[in-house]
Amino acid sequence: MKKLFTYLLIATALTVTGCSESFDDSKIWDKINDHENRIMALEELCRQLNTNIDALQTIVDALEKNDYVTNVSPVREDGKIIGYTITFAHSDTITIYNGKDGQNGTDGKDGEDGYTPQIGVMKDTDGIYYWTVDGEWLLDSKGNKVKAVGVDGKDGINGSDGKDGDDGKDGTNGTSGQDGTDGKDGITPRLKIENDYWYVSYDEGATWIELGKATGEDGSDGADGSDGADGDSIFSSVTQDDEYVYFNLADGTMITLPKHDKENIQFEDLQVKAICCKNWDTNNDGELSYTEAAAVESIGTVFKGNTNIIAFTELKYFTSITKIPASAFNGCTALWKIKIPENVLTIGSSAFKGCIGISNIILPNGVTTIGGSAFSSCTGMNSFTIPNSVSSIGGSAFYKCTSLTSIIIPDNVAIIGDGAFDGCSGLKKMIIGNGVADFGWGVFSNCVCNELICNSSIRDVTSQSSSGVFCGGSFDKVTFGGRCTKIGSQAFIPEENGSELIGKVVTVILNESVAIISEKAFDAETLDYVYCKSILPPRGSANMFYSNLEKIYVPIGCAKTYKSASYWKNYASKIEEYDFENNPI
Repeated sequence: MKKLFTYLLIATALTVTGCSESFDDSKIWDKINDHENRIMALEELCRQLNTNIDALQTIVDALEKNDYVTNVSPVREDGKIIGYTITFAHSDTITIYNGKDGQNGTDGKDGEDGYTPQIGVMKDTDGIYYWTVDGEWLLDSKGNKVKAVGVDGKDGINGSDGKDGDDGKDGTNGTSGQDGTDGKDGITPRLKIENDYWYVSYDEGATWIELGKATGEDGSDGADGSDGADGDSIFSSVTQDDEYVYFNLADGTMITLPKHDKENIQFEDLQVKAICCKNWDTNNDGELSYTEAAAVESIGTVFKGNTNIIAFTELKYFTSITKIPASAFNGCTALWKIKIPENVLTIGSSAFKGCIGISNIILPNGVTTIGGSAFSSCTGMNSFTIPNSVSSIGGSAFYKCTSLTSIIIPDNVAIIGDGAFDGCSGLKKMIIGNGVADFGWGVFSNCVCNELICNSSIRDVTSQSSSGVFCGGSFDKVTFGGRCTKIGSQAFIPEENGSELIGKVVTVILNESVAIISEKAFDAETLDYVYCKSILPPRGSANMFYSNLEKIYVPIGCAKTYKSASYWKNYASKIEEYDFENNPI
């Protein structure tokens, strides 16, 4: 029909102007093409509006049936998001279109904008959703609001009892009860464009109601026509968070649907679900409800050594758990995603040992204790935040977490066990808070780190067989400050690895707080520079620095004092003054 209309226009134009040799028909073609484009755009808009009406009814039905969303995927065109595909647990999958901007009017006077009906739903005082058009109730021929959701059928009526028969005769049976009427489906409005006008039908096309003109009026010669109306006017946006999807309608209505069953947990990993249901499904319905999960006080070791489970974010619903038990997930090598409940206070020993697939774990702010070997050999872990609430880190807690790039130990941490961070060889920066009172042996042995900042004092090593706190570690730049008043013996001594020594320290910065440097504190042959900011020399010890270091820099005017102080005078030829105030290190 559209092509026939075009041919008639062309034929008319040729008939009227056929005698003019200089006639320019480009403007006619422009108008024809523009009209064609506008009609095509309106037809596409109409199609998308009807698709969105179907989608909106599905959303309302899902809401009424307590259904939930399982996936939201963007629909893209030319790299831009033009809509979303919504998948439900039980309802049909739908697609929602955002729509496109309307076409500009053709040349001429400012033309009147085309009109696009605003279809929506609204809940009335009876709790039922009804259709609206342009913010007003859509009414049927009798003036009744048109429901957007179906109506449940009624139960059948029981048959009446039969009458007792006369003597010698059987009584007649009662009449059969009537079947219940089927529930009525919700009515789906339909839009169409005819003769450039919008029409709506609420009776599957039996009758149509005119709504308004779909296309803008063309002006005569003059300025450009005004822009056409925007596209889809049903959904203004679709947003979501971890729990819900929010469907915002153009008329201000918002419909909220959950992203999970309101009663039962939807597990990402079905193997995890099977284990959980086997242990804690108390009503034996094959599902684990939020109530059942919240009643669990300990998960024990039912997941230990399972190399197949990959995700357990639903652990967050186990809200009565206060501890991740020892070895709870030990050896779960494929596990890569997990969420710890907010009430957890303790991470047990070896709780996640060998979970090489985990790249990051977020601990709740209430955790106070990280047990020994808790994250030992989690070689894939590249990010970890120790909460400020933690006061104790067990021995080998992060042993050989080779992908960790930074370690920040909060001021509240008072105890760090032996070898807690031994072998963390991928560090770029490490900061030790000012509250550590007890460093174990070799806490940071064999660490490789570009920059170390230590704000706590380091105790002495009491036997030759014990390792210093940073024994065998490689550090380009080390700064001591904060509450660090003492650097213990053998803090940075190299460590033997077969026939060779490993570990290096290049530059050491001693802030004003450092008062004592113990024997062999920096006995590393790689040490080149020491910057000591204290006006008075800290109390030194024999061989506190490697003998072949390059320079020891001290404040302006203090070189003489340092060169004459006990033990410092052994390095007198290397001591020079440095302007710390104007030349920050």
